[in-house]
Amino acid sequence: MKKILYSVFMLATMVLAACSSDDTTEPVVKRGMVLKANVENTDTRATITDNEGKWKFAFATGDMVKVGNNEVESYYTFKNNGTVFESTDALQTTKAATWCAYFPGEIIELANQSGEFADVAKNYALAGATATPTTGSDGLTVTMKAKAAVLCIVGVKDGDCLDINVQTAEGYVSGLTAAKNSAGFKVQTSPAKVTLLSKQKAGVYYVVVPADVKLSVYNGNTLIKATKAGGLTAGKYYTLLTGETTGSATNKLGETISWVQLWAGGPKFATKNVAQEMTWYDAIKTDDDFAWGKNWRTPTADEVYGEGKLYALPDENNHWKPVAGSPSFKIIKEGENITLVFTGVQPGYTKNTLTLFNKEKSGDNNFDFWTSSEINGYGKRFNITARNSETGGLNIGLFWISTFDNKNTKYLVRPVLAEK
Repeated sequence: MKKILYSVFMLATMVLAACSSDDTTEPVVKRGMVLKANVENTDTRATITDNEGKWKFAFATGDMVKVGNNEVESYYTFKNNGTVFESTDALQTTKAATWCAYFPGEIIELANQSGEFADVAKNYALAGATATPTTGSDGLTVTMKAKAAVLCIVGVKDGDCLDINVQTAEGYVSGLTAAKNSAGFKVQTSPAKVTLLSKQKAGVYYVVVPADVKLSVYNGNTLIKATKAGGLTAGKYYTLLTGETTGSATNKLGETISWVQLWAGGPKFATKNVAQEMTWYDAIKTDDDFAWGKNWRTPTADEVYGEGKLYALPDENNHWKPVAGSPSFKIIKEGENITLVFTGVQPGYTKNTLTLFNKEKSGDNNFDFWTSSEINGYGKRFNITARNSETGGLNIGLFWISTFDNKNTKYLVRPVLAEK
């Protein structure tokens, strides 16, 4: 079920055809009605980290809403036909009652969520009640409010497995159950661990959790975040990272070198080059033999280049542009100094930048470095070339992995953190 979130959705009201009771001593009870609903405060934003974003919500055709009242024990099912929510079974009451509506149902299982953005709305709890008691003879009008929050989980380190579980004071969160005759849900818990999300690789994942209750969010047995007593705000989302995306490490020259990661699971790039150019043979050395020692190494071509990584494609003018999902980039010119600055685009990375420095060759501006990969006896070099174009200004004229560089040629090296 694909959901697109926006702040208000409308459902028209009407009363469907009714049938009469054969027992004329009882009031006539009409069967069938539809629901008019408004959703409150879904165009909101919040973050635990510095990342910002918005959630918007809308129903899709076929979505179900469960509706009950204080005169019946069970729930009626209302189905979205694309325009209205209809129920052919809902019975009007003989006296005015308070009606409560629950989406996506009266029971929401939160274990084993897919983590996909498109699946968030499957578990996005909404509830509401009629403002005044009614028999339902004129249809139902309910303002529904979000009763869940969304965690944007960023698995930072490549190779780490994610096991996201959430605890309250009562135990492990397993789901939500409609609080009968009220516009809310109760949190269901288990004494045994319940995994809400399980993934075998780094990435960005989305997990629905209860709102307005104190939570402790764990990856396995490691606490990621403990909320305050009031919990997370309903209808908002929060970005949580399983590790650091910036930091520093020393090299064998006694320097402290800063590093930055630009995408989930990506390498942690040094923010500067090794001072001297070197051959491919020297670039591929490791541990204490590497120019900076065992904390650093030269990245492979596959680590740095490709969709979602450092990547670009040419337009009709053969100017290479960033590709959606990969870090954005722009040329910065300050006097005679020219740099190329990449900026992360994924949640948790939008404030992370990496600067490559210019080395002029044959009149072009080059931002390149060796990788530790090879092909057919040649070394692979990450190569970006900026040129003055006929349309004016500097434009990227090449953005690729060069596969025909002599291994004895000296190029710059941009190390990455050597992680075990």
